[in-house]
Amino acid sequence: MSNQDVCTSRKAAELLGVTPRTVQLWADSGILQSWKTPGGHRRFSLSAIERLANEIRNGDAQPVSQAGARKAGPARMLVIEDDVSLQRLYAMTVRNWGLPIELKQSTDGYQGLLELGQFEPDLLVLDLNLPNIDGFSVIEALVRQGALTQMQLMVVTALPFEQVQPRIERVSSGIEVLSKPIPFLRIRESIEKILLEETVFS
Repeated sequence: MSNQDVCTSRKAAELLGVTPRTVQLWADSGILQSWKTPGGHRRFSLSAIERLANEIRNGDAQPVSQAGARKAGPARMLVIEDDVSLQRLYAMTVRNWGLPIELKQSTDGYQGLLELGQFEPDLLVLDLNLPNIDGFSVIEALVRQGALTQMQLMVVTALPFEQVQPRIERVSSGIEVLSKPIPFLRIRESIEKILLEETVFS
């Protein structure tokens, strides 16, 4: 591979229309193949970036070019859940709340991580038993990139609490783990708090 086929995290971010942090998240989770130089700098092949860019375009995802503080407007909520009937229930319930919420949904961990990097949600509602990349791997990738300082994470799972909590605690403390059926009241409280904080600080 020649130097012309290789680029840095910053250049990859420009080509994909996302932030360098998002590129690092995708690299850590295996979505975007990369390697490190002897000096520890991450490098990407332009062909891998082009493949991912095509996948994003085909999925009609809208890139986010700016990172940073929460943008004014509706609260952004991403649900990663593989059960299609539960996804419909999320959509119907959130719509009936009548709150200013922008809802995105993914049915597997791979697509969920793509959405995470582009959508930059205020609240991520995450199932654990997911195809392609499971919820535990999503959490590990978010922790490695320090992304949990930018969003609230709620794990909603049918797995036994005593099985889930110790495994999550080994990765990060303070992640809220809730059991199914879906705790819509708790989710709504979180959204209302996000909206209230925006009103107070705007």
